[in-house]
Amino acid sequence: METALIGLLGVLIGLLANEFFRRRSRIESYSSSIFDKRIVIYEELYQRVSACSSVITDVIENPSYSKEQRMEIVSTTILDLASFGDTHDFYLNEHIVLHYMTLLMGVEDIYDIKGKKQKKKEIERVWKNLRETKRMIRKESGIEALDKLFRSITMARHKSPIIEYYNDLEKQQRKRDKQL
Repeated sequence: METALIGLLGVLIGLLANEFFRRRSRIESYSSSIFDKRIVIYEELYQRVSACSSVITDVIENPSYSKEQRMEIVSTTILDLASFGDTHDFYLNEHIVLHYMTLLMGVEDIYDIKGKKQKKKEIERVWKNLRETKRMIRKESGIEALDKLFRSITMARHKSPIIEYYNDLEKQQRKRDKQL
């Protein structure tokens, strides 16, 4: 009797283990194709968000635009980003969508701000949000982790006066970002 129970228990454990590994194998086979699709979508999103920098600069600095023209430029860009998000919402992280959708909101008002300090603060806020959006996309897509992996494999440590200057500027920027 005891032997039969042990045998039955062994069969049951075998069935459960088989089901676990079968499901895991199925997930792994899907994950490769999903990763490929997501990387293409996040790459395009990164390019669209990067293109926002020229829109930001143009809207903030171009004196020939009226308030309505600034609003139209920003609205068109936001609607384009929204359309992209709607098309690919199955693959996009909702927090990233939320963040990039609010990226340009209020940019059309910056040109008309009278106080230099307030205007500078708003410009810094917009650029910080742009940098943060790009960082979030790199992280969510897996590119940031892959960069770290490749660096750990190659152990590349690039040094030059230009790179050192860039690193110093980056440290200063992080300090300013923390103050905002």
